[in-house]
Amino acid sequence: MGIYNALYIGASGLSSFGEAVRVVGDNISNVNSLGFKSQNVNFSDVLSQTVGVSRSNIANQVGNGVRIGSITRDQQQGSLQNTTSPTDMAINGNGLFAMRDPATGQLSYTRAGAFILDQNFNLIDAQGNVAQGFPVDQVTNTATGNVGDITFANLAAQAQATTTVTAAVTLDSNAAVLAAGTQFNAADPATYHYKTEVNVYDSLGQTHATSMQFVQVGQDSAGNIVWDWHASVDGAELTGGTAGVPTVVGGGAGSQSTVSAAGAAVADTTTGAFTTSGVGDITAAATTNWVASAVGATYTMSTNAAGVVTVASSVAGVTGTGTWASLGAENVTLSDGTIVALTYGAANAGGIQGTMAATTGGTAAVAPVVTALGSQTLVFGPNGELIKENSPVLNFAWGGAAPSNVTMNFGNAAGQGALYQVLAADSQQITGTGLEATVQVAGSFATRQMTRDGFASGFLDKLETDSSGKIFGVFTNGQRRALFQVALANFPNDAVLNHIGNNLLQESIASGTPVLGLPGAGGMGTISPFALEQSNVDLAAEFVKLIIIQRGYEANSKTILTTDQMLSSLMQVKR
Repeated sequence: MGIYNALYIGASGLSSFGEAVRVVGDNISNVNSLGFKSQNVNFSDVLSQTVGVSRSNIANQVGNGVRIGSITRDQQQGSLQNTTSPTDMAINGNGLFAMRDPATGQLSYTRAGAFILDQNFNLIDAQGNVAQGFPVDQVTNTATGNVGDITFANLAAQAQATTTVTAAVTLDSNAAVLAAGTQFNAADPATYHYKTEVNVYDSLGQTHATSMQFVQVGQDSAGNIVWDWHASVDGAELTGGTAGVPTVVGGGAGSQSTVSAAGAAVADTTTGAFTTSGVGDITAAATTNWVASAVGATYTMSTNAAGVVTVASSVAGVTGTGTWASLGAENVTLSDGTIVALTYGAANAGGIQGTMAATTGGTAAVAPVVTALGSQTLVFGPNGELIKENSPVLNFAWGGAAPSNVTMNFGNAAGQGALYQVLAADSQQITGTGLEATVQVAGSFATRQMTRDGFASGFLDKLETDSSGKIFGVFTNGQRRALFQVALANFPNDAVLNHIGNNLLQESIASGTPVLGLPGAGGMGTISPFALEQSNVDLAAEFVKLIIIQRGYEANSKTILTTDQMLSSLMQVKR
C-alpha cells in the first residue's frame, strides 16, 4: 500500500538529513584543526517503483525517498598562521607531508606541519610519526638518495683548516726605506715597517695568531714602490719551533727583493755634440731610439706615437721625459739633475733626425733601485694601486695537527706594461683594479679588513627552513649548511584519501599511488617556514547548511506526521 511507503520515504529523509547534520557538525568541530578540509554532503534520490505506463509510453515512476549520494572533501587551501617555531611548516599549493609510523613502517600523509624534535632528534608530529625527506649533499647542496627519516642525531660541524687569507691593508708610501743591507728579522721591529695579525685555523680547529710584516724596499726601474711581506708565528705552534721565538713561515733568501747600491752623480760637462746613431720617425707608433755616448754614461732617446720623448742614462734609475712638438731644440732634465739638450733635425727619407747635442749638470746622487723582485713581494703603481702580487702558498707545519697550506691574497693586481704581464701580475690569476684590498697611500698604516676561511668544530644549535623545504642546521661555530629537504606526496585524487584521525590520511584504492618529490618541482607546492595551515572550514557557510538541513529534517518529519494522520483517518472508516 502506497501510504505505508510514504512513511519510509519520510524516514529516509530523516536518516539522510541526520547524517548531513553529522557532517556539518564534524566540520564545525574541526574549525581549528590544522590542515583540516571540510566536507560537503550530496544527496541523491531513490527510485523504487514504476506504477504504470501511459498510452503515450511515458512511465509513471514513484520515488522512494532520498539517500546520501556522496560526501566530498573541499581541497581548498586554508589560511596560514605565522608561528615562532623553526620546525613549523605550511604547504603553499599541492602536496602532503609524508609521515612514517616507526612502529609499523606505514606511511601516512598530512597537511598539518606542526613538527617537533623527539629525544633522538627525529623530526616528528604529535603522534610520533617521523617526517620524510631527502638528504642534502654537502658538495652540490642538492637533494640526493632516497626518501627517509629526517633526523638530526649526531650532527657536528667538523673543523676546517684555513686555506686562504685576504688582507686589506693600507701601506704608507712615505715610509723611509731602511738602511742598505738590512735583513728582515721577525723578532726585531727595526727590520720592518708595519705588522698586523690574523688568526688561522688548523685541521683540529685550533686558532694560531699569525703575524704579517711589511717592508718597503724602494722603487723599481719604472718608479713603482716595492714592498716585501713576511709571515711568522710563535715557534711553540710549529713542529721543531722554540716557544717565544717568532718563526718565519715561507720566506728564505729568495723572499726578499734585490736592491742596487746607491750610485754617485754623473757629472757630464762635455759641450760638443755627441756621436749619435739612429734616424726614425718621432711620430710613428713604433718606438725609435737614438744612442749617444758621453763622458761617464750612455744615453738613449726613445719616442712614441703620442710625441713623448724619454731620455734614459745607462746609470740605473736616471731618466727624464719631454714632449716633442716641432723641429728645433728641447732640454730634458734627468732625475739626477743632468740636462740633455736635444735637437730635432729636418725630415728625410727615414723620418725626423734627432741629435743629442750636449749635457750639463749631473749633481744629484743616484737612488737605489730594486733590480729583482722577491718571491713575497707587492708592487704599487703611481696611484697606489697593486700592480704586482707575488704570493706563494705558505706551508704551516703545525705541532699536533696536520700541516696546512695557506694562500695570502692581497687583492687583484692590475698589472702595468710589459714589466707586469696581466695574468702573471696576480698570484691567484684574478686581475682587477688593484684597489680591492691592499693599497698604498700617503698616510698612516692601517688594517682595514682581514678575512679568512676555515672554522673550529661546532655542534648543532638551531634549525632553519626555506621555501624549497631545505632544512638548514646552524652550528655553534657559526656554520650553516643544508641537511635535509622535505619530501611532499602528490596523489592523482587526494580528495578520496582515507581519514585515520589525528589529521592523518592514508592511501586508498580510489586515490591512486602517491608520487614523492621536492617542494616547488613537478607541480608540488612550496614551503612556508614558521607557519601552519589552518582549517578551511567556513563557519558562516556551515551555519547556513545547518539551517537548510534542519528545515529539511522538519519537512520530512511532517511527511511522517501527515501519513500517520492519514492512517488514523483510515482506521476511523470502520467503527
